[in-house]
Amino acid sequence: MRLDTELCVHLDLLSHNYDLLKKIAPKNDVIFMVKANAYGHGILEIVHFSFTELGIKRFGCASLGEALEIRRAFPTLECELWVFSDSNLNLSQAKEYYLDLNIIPVLHNMDDLELILNDRDFEHMPLVLKFDTGMNRLGLHKKDIEQIVSKMIKGGRKELLHVLTHFANSYIKLKPKDKTQRQYKEFKEILEALKTAGISIEETSCSNSGAIEQSFGLDESHIRPGLMMYGPKSVYNSEVWNGKTISTFKTKIIKIEPIKKGMPIGYGSHTCGHNGFIVYLPVGYGDGILTYYSGREINLHGKTAKIIGRVNMDLTAIFFEELPNNLAKGSEFSFWNDKNYSVTDLSGRLSTTQYQLFTAITNRVPRRYLK
Repeated sequence: MRLDTELCVHLDLLSHNYDLLKKIAPKNDVIFMVKANAYGHGILEIVHFSFTELGIKRFGCASLGEALEIRRAFPTLECELWVFSDSNLNLSQAKEYYLDLNIIPVLHNMDDLELILNDRDFEHMPLVLKFDTGMNRLGLHKKDIEQIVSKMIKGGRKELLHVLTHFANSYIKLKPKDKTQRQYKEFKEILEALKTAGISIEETSCSNSGAIEQSFGLDESHIRPGLMMYGPKSVYNSEVWNGKTISTFKTKIIKIEPIKKGMPIGYGSHTCGHNGFIVYLPVGYGDGILTYYSGREINLHGKTAKIIGRVNMDLTAIFFEELPNNLAKGSEFSFWNDKNYSVTDLSGRLSTTQYQLFTAITNRVPRRYLK
């Protein structure tokens, strides 16, 4: 546990982002994606606040383990938990969890669909189907529809609670007949084919954060916001989404030393290319500052700095040719916040994504929740 390092999560900014979301999509119900520990922000705290304060009723998890963590922490919280098809659903081995704890699996293959249809214990389990329309990962296919319908009718089922697909490129600005448009066209064809075959469909969804930011796919009953709820844009230069980053990742400087050109720094003895100053931070890859960040530039107080030497488990060295004003041992150092250090700017400098920056922060870094 770190004492001078923390991820502050501003729940009031989560409220702000949800209000913005409802202005973009006022008619759509929300499935809030809280997988990967709520994108690193703390799945239990985010779910509890979102349910009790924002009125969100349905949450998307990537695994049964995430859903179980929520149910065990809040056994009386009457929210819906969906296990999305990003991992093995383990229906046969863990069916008591799905049944006893009211956890709904999102079905993405014929074997799982057949298991539910043929097991009387699952006869009241709502059917939620995911179709692959071009992501080419997991999902049922348009060519499977005749077989799906046949199995459903044989199993005495003619109703689907929810049908969904997932866009692969919705973070790219939409163009006529592009990949996202073609995926949506196929999804519409799937829905029509199911309905023509006599299957009723209560709900549908396809819009992730990038699609929502472009007001695309909002004709469906539900939307599935993920990254945007935590603040950043999914679509570069989006004119619609101006969310606030809900977290601040900060630490305190433990040492500042002048350094001469050619001096070695840390593991591997990487040499410094200029005279300047080394600022040492008590965080490393054990906290989520990954080793490949070495050599990348960051910004602090209007000055450009470089992560120098090899990031190790507990320590990161930052090189400045000139120190920013008032920077001293004990000064606060923010990797990102909602004011002057953008997580999007940092992810660009590090050639990674905001998702990875958020989810890389380990449990060794304490989370502090502010309303």
